[in-house]
Amino acid sequence: MSQFFKSADKIQVGQTEVAVPSENGLDYRPGGKIDLFIPPTSKFIDLSQTKLKMNVSLAIPTVDASNGATRLQLDAQTGLHSLIRSIRIFSGRKTALLEEIEGYDILTALRFDYESNENLRAKRGLTEGSTTYDPACRGTLGSLKSQQGNCVSNPYFKDTSTNPTLSTSFTKSTDYDFNVCQGVLHLNTGLFRNEAVFPAMLTDGLFIEILLQDSRRVFRQLDSVNRNRHLSLNPVFHSTNGSDNGSRTSGSWQNGSNLGAGKAFFITRDNNQTSTRTCPFVVGEKITFVPGQDGYLSASVNASIGTISQIEQVTGVAVGTSKTKITLEANVSNTMGLTLPPDPASGLDYHVVSANLEDNASITSYDPTYTISNVEMIVKQIQVPDGYEASMMAMMKEGGTINYDYRSFTNYRASQLATDNVANIRLPLIESRATAILCVPTDATNYPAIKQISCSGTYVEYSDSKDFRQHSARSGLVGICDQLQNYQFIYDGKINPSRPVDTSKIANQKSISQQWCVEAEKALAMSDIEPLSFMPFRSNFFIGRALTLGRNAVYDARGKDFNLQLEYTGPGTAFIQSKSKLWNNYVSHLRRLEIKNGGLTVMR
Repeated sequence: MSQFFKSADKIQVGQTEVAVPSENGLDYRPGGKIDLFIPPTSKFIDLSQTKLKMNVSLAIPTVDASNGATRLQLDAQTGLHSLIRSIRIFSGRKTALLEEIEGYDILTALRFDYESNENLRAKRGLTEGSTTYDPACRGTLGSLKSQQGNCVSNPYFKDTSTNPTLSTSFTKSTDYDFNVCQGVLHLNTGLFRNEAVFPAMLTDGLFIEILLQDSRRVFRQLDSVNRNRHLSLNPVFHSTNGSDNGSRTSGSWQNGSNLGAGKAFFITRDNNQTSTRTCPFVVGEKITFVPGQDGYLSASVNASIGTISQIEQVTGVAVGTSKTKITLEANVSNTMGLTLPPDPASGLDYHVVSANLEDNASITSYDPTYTISNVEMIVKQIQVPDGYEASMMAMMKEGGTINYDYRSFTNYRASQLATDNVANIRLPLIESRATAILCVPTDATNYPAIKQISCSGTYVEYSDSKDFRQHSARSGLVGICDQLQNYQFIYDGKINPSRPVDTSKIANQKSISQQWCVEAEKALAMSDIEPLSFMPFRSNFFIGRALTLGRNAVYDARGKDFNLQLEYTGPGTAFIQSKSKLWNNYVSHLRRLEIKNGGLTVMR
C-alpha cells in the first residue's frame, strides 16, 4: 500500500493572455479576408483557450418608398460563425499549410445543431452572436419554439422596453436600432480544439487566414414576421378599434373597404403581444395580411400593402384589455374576400406579416450588408518552468523530434442535379488516419438576398397544422433530405453497411429512420462531435459513416475507391427532388505535425 499514493511537490504553470490584432485592415466587408499572425515570441500556446474577438455591425438598405425597414440578424444557431466561409492555418508566414477547412460555416452549423442543449445554446448566445429562445417572445397558438423569433433579448437590436410609443423609422433614430454585436469565438478547427500545448516557437508562429461569406447568405428575418416560417407565430389581427365588445364586430374590417380614417388597426394579445417591446415589427416596415390556414399561398395574401408609421401600446376603457396599435402611413384595402376578424366559430386567424420583400412588387433587390471591426486574437500563453525551454531546444539539436497530433476535416465537394434520381458520388480520399465521413447535401440554388431572407421558394423542411409550410431560412448552410429514399457506401471493394440505409421516413418529413440514427451517431462521435440532440434531422440533414470505432482507432483510406450511392426513387412511386445539391463531404481524420531540427512536416 505504500506505493499506492506518493505526495510530491507540483510545478505551477502560469498562464497569460495577449491580444494580437489583425494585420490587413481595420474594417472588413463581405467577401473580404482577415489575416492574423501569432508570433513565435508567444512560445507555448493553449489553442483550445485562444479565441477570436470581433465586432459586427449590420446595415439594411436605405428606407424609402420601395425599401421598407425590417429587423435582420445573423444565423440564429451559428451566430458570428456564419460570417466565416473558410479558414486556413499556416506555420510561420505561410511556410507550411497546417489546416484548411473549406465550408467552415457548414461544418460549424452541423456541429452546433447536433452538439446542442440548453446550456450550450445559452453560452453561444452570450459569446458567439447566436440567438436563443426567449419566453417573452413565445408563441401561444401552437408553433414550435424558435431561436429566430427573439426580438426582446436579441444581441442585434436595441431594447425598446422604455419607449411605449415608436414613431421614427428603424435605423433612423434612437428609438431602436441595430446594436454593434461583440463576439468571442472558439474556432471550430482541429488545431483550435486541441487541448495539447502548441509550440509556436518551433513553427515560427501561426498565420491564420479567414475568408468571409457573401452578405446574401448570412442574413435572417425574424420568424415572427415571416409568413414562410412559423406562420402561427406572427401577430394576429384583432380589429380596427381594439374593442373587445361583441366579438370585435364593432371594429370589423369589411371586405373591399379601407381600414378607415385612422389608418390603424390593433393586434390581439396572442403570441404574448403585450407591449411594443414584444412587437416584432418596426416603424417603416411594410406589412400585409394572410389567413392562418393557407397564408403561405400567394393567392391568399392581401394584395394591398401598408407601411407602419407608429407602434404604440394602448390601454383604457375603449379598448378593454391593453393592446398594441399599429398606424399606417396610408390606407390599406381588404382584398381577401372576407370581413376581418372572421366569425370566431370558424377558428381562422388572420396574421400580420412583413411584406418588405416577397409580396412587394416594387422591390427588385434588397441587399443588406455587414461590417467587421476590431478583430483580434486573444492568445492564451503558457508559462513553462525554468529550464524546460532550454532542455527542449537541446534535445531538438541532438536530433530529437516533436510529434503534434490534431484532428482536422477535409471537404470533398460534389454537385448533383435535381434530375439525378440515382446518383453516385466518388470521394478521392487520401487520408492515412481517417475516422469518419460526414456528407452534407446543401441546397445549390443561387438565391438572391431578397429570396434568401424572405425564404420564398426555399426548401420546405416540413408541413403541419400550426407552422404550416416551414421553409428553410438557412439555404446553402444546412443539409436537405429532399426525397432521399436510401443510401450506401462502397469502399475497399465492399458495401458498407451491407444493406441500404433507409431514409424514407425522413423524406416524408413525419418521422425518423432508426438505422440512419445509428449511422449518424457513430459518425458524429468519431468526428469529435458529441451527438446530444437529433431534433434538427429535418432542418439539417446529413449522411454519416464511421470508418472506425474506438478512441484511438484510425482507418487508412489511401488507395481505396470510395463511393456514395444515393437513390431518390421508391417502388411504384416517382419521388421528385425539388433542389439541386452541393454535397460537402467532410472527412474527419488525424494529422501529425512532425517538428525536427531545421524543418517541419504535416502528415495526413
